[in-house]
Amino acid sequence: MKITISDIAKQAGVSKATVSRVLNNRPEGVGADKRAQIQAILDETGFQPSGFARGLATGVSHSIGLIIPNITNPFYPLLVRGVEDVLNRAGYSLFLCNSDGDITKEKDYVRVLMEKGVDGVILNSAVSDCDCQLDLLEDQQVPYVLLDRIIEGQTQFGVFLDNREGARLAARHLLAQKDCRLIYLNGPAEHSQSKLRLAGLEDVLREKGLALHSIRILQGDDSILSGKTLIGEALDSRQPNASADSLPFNAIFACNDLMAIGAMQALKQHSIKVPEDVQLIGFDDIELAQLVEPALSTVSQPTFEMGSKSAELLLYLINGKKPRTKTVTLKPALVLRGTTRHIGH
Repeated sequence: MKITISDIAKQAGVSKATVSRVLNNRPEGVGADKRAQIQAILDETGFQPSGFARGLATGVSHSIGLIIPNITNPFYPLLVRGVEDVLNRAGYSLFLCNSDGDITKEKDYVRVLMEKGVDGVILNSAVSDCDCQLDLLEDQQVPYVLLDRIIEGQTQFGVFLDNREGARLAARHLLAQKDCRLIYLNGPAEHSQSKLRLAGLEDVLREKGLALHSIRILQGDDSILSGKTLIGEALDSRQPNASADSLPFNAIFACNDLMAIGAMQALKQHSIKVPEDVQLIGFDDIELAQLVEPALSTVSQPTFEMGSKSAELLLYLINGKKPRTKTVTLKPALVLRGTTRHIGH
């Protein structure tokens, strides 16, 4: 039988409010002897108060909501782990919500988290061009931090990667090769990462005096199947029995590692060697990037750090502090593995 606060109050001969004051370490209205008696009963019975009820009483639930767009993408577990590690050390629990890239579902989760009384929300939004979910949080004055994906027109607190610089690193390496014929596999056009990575590629084209139409841009959806299909279609358009020397491209830069891995599958199916015939660079540096053969060259994100810094920033806001800067932007790094050649080769 579950012990309730009413049972404790009855056994101690006091009101539930008095027991609540002891549970919440509030000094007013409870003498030392009575407090000691109530505490002894609590210890003896092993009573554990409802966290939700305590949150209603104190206005603090010690819980945080984290909304991500795709729990099946291998990029996100390390991001979540970074958030959770910081929250766990601070005594906070985490509600993890998966929006499936659906802004309507994301808004529903925001409502649910507010009903649960969370102290704040970390939001990796499904889209970059809608701030309707932020209106819900702001109306209820719930602190929140944006993570990874920028929402256009907003200057809220957030932790992001310098996606534009990451794309520059990859593009400079590939376009430094002699006679580079590049295909760029972009992600969903409405995502801030896709826009910024394309902008970084365009920066390098301008640096080298190349026109945008000098490369081929294909639009994908961040999945392995998308990368495989797009490159497969590009290869199927060749003349039958065409040699590797006649390929319409000799380099691929993919907006994420999953599409890059899909592109590798299509190249292998067409007996095209990587990196001898086609070089390939992805983006994210998920664990799978090191397990494929050859190992994938990629732009590495400090994923765990992004998650941990978002949690630190949110706890800062919950505690009523004002950070020096609203956003934290972390730097990417180019990691060269087996899908690229040395410059000049």
